[in-house]
Amino acid sequence: MRILFWLALFASWLGLDLYFGQKNAERQSFQRTYPKRRGSIDFICSGPEFFQQFFFDIKNARKRVYCLFYIVKDDSVTREFFHLLKEKASSGIEVYLLMDWHGSLKVKRRHLDDLKQAGVQVSFFGKPRLPYFFFTLQQRNHRKITVIDSTVAYLGGFNVGREYINKSKNPQLSPWRDYHLRLTGRSVIDLEAEFIADWNQENRPHLRQVETDLESESGVEHVIFPSGNGNLQEKLINLIQHTQHSIFIGTPYFIPTKPIFDELLRALERGVCVTVLIPGNEDHPLVKEAAWPFLRELLLFPNAHIQSFTNGFYHAKIIIFDDKVCDLGTANFDARSQIINFECNCFIYSEAFIHQIRPFLEEDLKNSRPLAIKDLYPFTFSEKVKTKAAHLLKDFL
Repeated sequence: MRILFWLALFASWLGLDLYFGQKNAERQSFQRTYPKRRGSIDFICSGPEFFQQFFFDIKNARKRVYCLFYIVKDDSVTREFFHLLKEKASSGIEVYLLMDWHGSLKVKRRHLDDLKQAGVQVSFFGKPRLPYFFFTLQQRNHRKITVIDSTVAYLGGFNVGREYINKSKNPQLSPWRDYHLRLTGRSVIDLEAEFIADWNQENRPHLRQVETDLESESGVEHVIFPSGNGNLQEKLINLIQHTQHSIFIGTPYFIPTKPIFDELLRALERGVCVTVLIPGNEDHPLVKEAAWPFLRELLLFPNAHIQSFTNGFYHAKIIIFDDKVCDLGTANFDARSQIINFECNCFIYSEAFIHQIRPFLEEDLKNSRPLAIKDLYPFTFSEKVKTKAAHLLKDFL
């Protein structure tokens, strides 16, 4: 009886912590909004290509380097990344590195000390704290933003580690497929402001943005969209409501909130063609089983198509509406990204850009197989147990 009492007490504390922690976050949240911009956007879907260009831009930095990552591994790629940051800081350039506390737990203390000794400003975002310990424990900064000299920025799905250059110790995660953007133009200043806001949330004295005079805008029309505590959900619902013909969703985790999923079903009912591309393998427990009920319901409609990626692991985050609007950034198609995590996406309003990246999407669809409803049921006892657990935990996976 005593054990049951303590279990009940813990469950009550956990529930109250999560509920009031979410309410407190909603009260305190201030989401910055940015205007539509025009600029150059390069699409990158290869890990080796990403790191080659990323490291090249850091090497050529002349004033400052701001980096924010959700996951920083402890491996050879990370050590090369840290070496570059230390080199730039030692040469007198401002270097700031912000990592999510949960996602980058594997970074060793000695590496942090070496970075700081070289002059790199290092900090972690989102350390658990009272009075809402469990809520802050599971709220993540999932953004991956880098800004160099206020002129070049990166945003997308790649973190820092060997597995992102197709050298994972787990063969099921290699090759790694992801989408990332390299931007120039005035939206770089918006991403810089977002980094500074995240840095200042955790650090004193505050970092101040340096005024930068950029050339007049031309190129691809887009807007930077930071999110947290529900505003991404509202944005996606609005876009789905206005879609007339097609929606393409590429995501590693298909576990949407109920309002978004209901809107997706309504789109199917009015004849919109919905294609979902998900990985055939999973990199986290339960995410596959959590997606099954949603995918089964989609496939009740003849205009819904589910594709399972077969050439490694698919980690991209992209939604295309009517081939007119492309949502690409850090947010997965799951409740965690849509209402809990801090995310940052780029909404691109350019049919020409979508046409430009279409061959890469078609390549990924060719490297996939269609799923039927019968493929989305648990068969083994283990799968049945995991399906039950996934249903209970789906909002936190």
